[in-house]
Amino acid sequence: MVRKYLNIVITLGLLFAAQTVFGESAFQTIMKKRGLTEEDALAAIKVYNPSGKHDEYYVFVGGGQSGQVLVYGVPSMRPLKYIGVFTPEPWQGYGFDTDSKEVLRQGNVRGREINWGDVHHPALSETNGKYDGEYLFVNDKANARIAVIDLKYFETSQIVVNPIFKSTHGGAFLTPNTEYVLDTCQYAAPLTNDYYPIEAYQDVYKGGVTFWKFDRKKGKIQQEESFSLEFPPYMQDLTDVGKGISYGWAFTNSINSELYTGGIEKGLPPFEAGCSRNDTDFLHIYNWKKLALLAKDKKNIKIINGHKVIPIEVAVKNNALFLVPENKSPHGVDVSPDGGYIIVSGKLDTHASVYDFNKIMKLIQNREFEGKDLYGIPILDMKKSLYGQVELGLGHLHNTFGKEEGSIYSSLYVDSQVVKWDFKKLKVIDKIGIHYNIGHIEAMEGKSADPQG
Repeated sequence: MVRKYLNIVITLGLLFAAQTVFGESAFQTIMKKRGLTEEDALAAIKVYNPSGKHDEYYVFVGGGQSGQVLVYGVPSMRPLKYIGVFTPEPWQGYGFDTDSKEVLRQGNVRGREINWGDVHHPALSETNGKYDGEYLFVNDKANARIAVIDLKYFETSQIVVNPIFKSTHGGAFLTPNTEYVLDTCQYAAPLTNDYYPIEAYQDVYKGGVTFWKFDRKKGKIQQEESFSLEFPPYMQDLTDVGKGISYGWAFTNSINSELYTGGIEKGLPPFEAGCSRNDTDFLHIYNWKKLALLAKDKKNIKIINGHKVIPIEVAVKNNALFLVPENKSPHGVDVSPDGGYIIVSGKLDTHASVYDFNKIMKLIQNREFEGKDLYGIPILDMKKSLYGQVELGLGHLHNTFGKEEGSIYSSLYVDSQVVKWDFKKLKVIDKIGIHYNIGHIEAMEGKSADPQG
């Protein structure tokens, strides 16, 4: 990379030096005509890719309510492909020919034809925690679906509908060898399709995480081998899966540990205020390898809508589910490249929390809990689980890791900044102002075991 930029600088210098007896160079003439500085010209050269030359990286972006995935190249920033996923795309025929129509109709929800989606969180397939570029998985957060995109063809090959969740925010997230695709519930609801009044929220409404079993050879999710873990009706948010020393574990954050369902229509405080009263919310910690074994035994599961579900009490009894308090109204949760640390953001907390996986395991092994929640899940002590905290700023949403040891980048929605900090030395390194309220953020391979910065 250094050599590449040295070559760019040398080339630029030669162009500027290319004075002839006939006067200034064509390069300088264009710069003068367009009012460009040397810095402008250097910026243009950095992103220029001649026709036919491959970009160094490809970025896969969820298209939100367009229902598709956008692919662009880096450094050129050229759009390369729009992949039709949940929405018909007339200009490329997706959803109109026989094969793609069949894929799109796999996404029908309870017999209802759905032709739109809210594409949220793409995830590349992994081998040993590193991206292998074979498949892309992405969720539809509005209609609780997951799509599989085959990157041999850059086409959607499968859509599966979650049989028990009504909405999913935290998806898709993969185990390090793409054994499972994790997809977590957003808004708690009855897991069956039966109606229950909101007054039954605490007792009947549930959250959870679905483990979609992926068959690499077939390139398809195997629904009959998939299962879910029941969670309390805290609104589950994002997830990350352990790697390295934390392999076999996963982490899902949540909001509304208050179990608030009121609002101004009932003469109560607004919903946002009611579900933000507590100083902390709950990070779910669970052993997906143990849960996968439990799901194979009929005595450990309930069948809901034809789908295997592990109840909370079964997971707790088998030491596979725990809680730890986390930042108020969290959003991002990210496992470090070596798997030793879990970084949690807080939309309503100026601090980033860095949890130490070894400390968490020690507390679990020693059965050292500060109590249980309303649903009987053991709660770990937050202070004893933390490696440390760093004050970053307001509206901390997402994180992505840099190439240097301990480096991480975080988005601050309220402060409109990106902050670079060191999660091992627990110090802020730099901040950059952004001209909008920034949310999602990504560095190259920044969520893998081998981030490139």
